[in-house]
Amino acid sequence: MSALRRPRPDALAAWIRGQRWFAAKTRRIEAVGWDDWIPLAGAGIALVSVRLDDGGLHRYAIPLAGPPAGEVTDAFADAGFCRVLLESVARRVRLRSEGGGTLQGDTTTEFAGRPPAPSEVRVLAGEQSNTSVVFGEHNILKFFRRLTTGINPEREITQFLTERTPFAHSPRLLGALEYRGPDGGESTLAVLQEFVAGGRDGWRWTLEQVGELYDRARGSGPGADVDRARAWARTSLAALRRLGELTAALHRALGSRSDDPAFAPETITADDVAAWAAAVRGQVEQARHLLGDDARLAEVPGVAARLAALVGWQKIRHHGDFHLGQTLYRDRLGDFVILDFEGEPLRPLAERRRKHTPLRDVAGMLRSIDYAATFAPGRSADLEPWADVWAAEASRQFLAGYREGSGAAGFLPASEDDFRRAVAVFELEKAAYEVVYEANHRPQWMAVPARGLLRAAARLGSPPSAAAEG
Repeated sequence: MSALRRPRPDALAAWIRGQRWFAAKTRRIEAVGWDDWIPLAGAGIALVSVRLDDGGLHRYAIPLAGPPAGEVTDAFADAGFCRVLLESVARRVRLRSEGGGTLQGDTTTEFAGRPPAPSEVRVLAGEQSNTSVVFGEHNILKFFRRLTTGINPEREITQFLTERTPFAHSPRLLGALEYRGPDGGESTLAVLQEFVAGGRDGWRWTLEQVGELYDRARGSGPGADVDRARAWARTSLAALRRLGELTAALHRALGSRSDDPAFAPETITADDVAAWAAAVRGQVEQARHLLGDDARLAEVPGVAARLAALVGWQKIRHHGDFHLGQTLYRDRLGDFVILDFEGEPLRPLAERRRKHTPLRDVAGMLRSIDYAATFAPGRSADLEPWADVWAAEASRQFLAGYREGSGAAGFLPASEDDFRRAVAVFELEKAAYEVVYEANHRPQWMAVPARGLLRAAARLGSPPSAAAEG
């Protein structure tokens, strides 16, 4: 391991288990294997395999500095190492790893040949499954901790939006770091993007807005006055309508090029609908297994029938993990920037890159609105009616903006009923996914998606018999 002492396997396993980005918190780590080492400026990037007690194998990229006595020291704590990563992208470096692999820097037309200027380095804190480093007010480097073979959708989609479309509400891609293993398999280690100055985390901004509504509503008596709720929450409701419009613009951009096979729209078939319905049922079954008998979650037949109206419309690339935390709100402009196109991190890479109906993104944002109503500061039992009113109005505004912004797009059913039925199915799927995700990352939050899952299932209802499925 060059000049650095390799951490003890038990110390490395314990450290990995305590990281936010470790994706299997419900499993026990059986062993950690050392796959490769990329030396960088007195530190480096370890590529490791983590074997779990259920037989699963995860691969991670772990930047390490010199650990004393074989302990683990994250290299992201060193600003100098962060700058080396930035320079590796900008200068398109090509480095050999100790195991025979290659680290390759690359740039897009937005940044090619421009050396990075010296700047302050900030590693972003917070709830992220990856690690992001901001350089001054210009660039942000996102380092992917979980490794999968193939191009990461974050690089693929942002490069497409940057170089092939006029969509201006996502950060421009500047470059990337790719790792090629000795077997020839390639993985995206990091992307470099423009930093959106002046943007506020969309999740936190929304929580503040809803918290102000709760402050005004406190002491107003039983129930909720819908007109007053609309007036008091006017800013957040208008912003979410705008976000619906921008979401539609994103989907139009992602489906705008028929000359690129990775992004060209395709016609939804009956086989697609059958596969999507099976995936929804499978996701619900995973959630039921985690929730146990107390979930009171019955079978939800008829899923395919509710999606049947999508046949003949378009499937396209989409965001894949769309929620308020994947946006930045810009107060000055009163709109959003959409971020983080990696997709749902628990899903296989091939699945995250697969074309689908973008209504999954719509459902994801509706679930995020439900989360915001729950977690906004100041919520209490007596404010439950106000929370329900805000969530309903916010969802209505988002959907109205999306329908208006989509126009006659080929990915959107013309019938409002068909649209609503399909979105409801994907809300069910998303809530079930959230149950699994929270179990692995934030078990203390599981009650929120569990409640959402039960509500979504109840809204879909149950036909008299499972024979209605098909």
